[in-house]
Amino acid sequence: MTTGRDPASTPEAAQFPPESYRAALRWLATSRVAVALLLLTFVPLQDVGRFAARLDDPALFERAAVVYLLAAIAFLSTLHRFHARFHSMLVVHALTDLVALATMMHAAGGLRGGVVVLLIAALAGAAIVSTRRMAASFAAVATLLVLLEAAWVLLRGGEVEGVTVMAGLVGIACFATAMTVNWLATRLYAQEQIASRRGDDLRRQLAVTSRVVAELQQGVLIVDVDGQVRTMNPAAGALLGVAGRLPSLADPHSIDGGAGWSALRRAYARWRDEPVGRHVEAELDLPAPGGGSARIRLRFLGTDETGGDAVVFLEDQRAFEERAQQLKLASMGRLSASIAHEVRNPLAAIRHANSLLAERLEDPAQLRLARIVEDNTVRIDRIVTDVLSIARRERAAEESVDVASFLKGFLPEFVAASGADPRRIAVRLETELPIRFDSNHLRQVLLNLLSNALRYASPAESAVLIEWRESGAHRLELKVADDGPGLPTEMLEHAFEPFFTSESRGTGLGLYLARELCVANSATIRYVTGGASARYRSAFVIEPKRD
Repeated sequence: MTTGRDPASTPEAAQFPPESYRAALRWLATSRVAVALLLLTFVPLQDVGRFAARLDDPALFERAAVVYLLAAIAFLSTLHRFHARFHSMLVVHALTDLVALATMMHAAGGLRGGVVVLLIAALAGAAIVSTRRMAASFAAVATLLVLLEAAWVLLRGGEVEGVTVMAGLVGIACFATAMTVNWLATRLYAQEQIASRRGDDLRRQLAVTSRVVAELQQGVLIVDVDGQVRTMNPAAGALLGVAGRLPSLADPHSIDGGAGWSALRRAYARWRDEPVGRHVEAELDLPAPGGGSARIRLRFLGTDETGGDAVVFLEDQRAFEERAQQLKLASMGRLSASIAHEVRNPLAAIRHANSLLAERLEDPAQLRLARIVEDNTVRIDRIVTDVLSIARRERAAEESVDVASFLKGFLPEFVAASGADPRRIAVRLETELPIRFDSNHLRQVLLNLLSNALRYASPAESAVLIEWRESGAHRLELKVADDGPGLPTEMLEHAFEPFFTSESRGTGLGLYLARELCVANSATIRYVTGGASARYRSAFVIEPKRD
């Protein structure tokens, strides 16, 4: 809360003066030495020209100048020792100045001499770094010294009117100079404090803004009127392929190899040709960092109405589409789970009734129809089970998993439950590094991947391969490969979508559930092909998180 008091006149300021005041005092101490040296040069000139008539007492002037010089040197050399006693130092320095200069003024002809100007100057210097009360006190001391000089002249029989008028004018000048300079210094310090606080606020605001912009998933560029990029966040650098560099949009040779830089430069030029103030949007198809293409939406915003700096926003439309797809799938999942729950009870009744009916049938054609009903009810039950597994999927309880030990326990269970030929499954372990994964989730992922691989693989020995290895760059891979034909090219992008299947007997939820479980455990899963000449033409690769 502002009180209207001057900062330099408060008790706090008296005890803890600002650093600018201390710097000013050091400057005054240095200038005091220079003034003392200058005054000493007047003594040898007393016999030159008409200067001798201005020194009434050259010996006193010289002694006072020497003492003043020694005091100035002593003050300057010991200034740092009394850093905590600022105002005590200031009082000693100011009084020394006033007494020494008043003495030299007396020796140089009194009030009519030029030394009186130095007296007022010294008073002004002290008033800069003092409180208002101290400045008035220094002015009073200076005026008292001037009056003593006038009284001395009157006692010696000098001109009464001229001396009194001069003393009065000098006294008024002392008070006016001291109070005016102190007021100006106080106001200047107040403005300095305001500017300092605003500067601190601005720096904090800029730091927060820079951090926010850097963390944005949306690319942001700030471009000046000459086309030079002043700011670019990491997302923009990754999208444009120019991370870590600040090129120019006006110079076509400023950067080489930037995937989307030339396209952005052309769009920026078109925006500059538009009327000032228009918000222009554009779309670019750029090569994506991981391969393929990315559709980038550009927005150009001017910072003012004069066509100054521009802010360019780059939004990867794939991210929006993926989020929209996730929301759509989440809604479908909730709906499907609700439907599946309602279907399970009547489905069980149908299966039970069909089994009872099949026991009484003897006609082969009718028995075949009963088997069709049974097979389809089993398929529907698998779909319901998978849908409910997705809907009820619990949060991953990550634990340290030794993959080699896990596979030794999992494979016999899988073979016993599925009835698969164990000779068709080969295991290759190339590392013993543990991973962070929910063991129940890992079991379900491998169950789906192995079931899918055995369905499409040949009946040959080692037709399916489970490989656990370290692929380099501290990356781990758990691969499930098979020697089957693999997915057609047109189906690759739909492999992990729910209810997508290439055969009539599949539920289309196995791969989708595997991906969701991997995501829940901070892992990734992808489909790769090994080429026509390789034995294992396709594989699902899981990249888990290292322990």
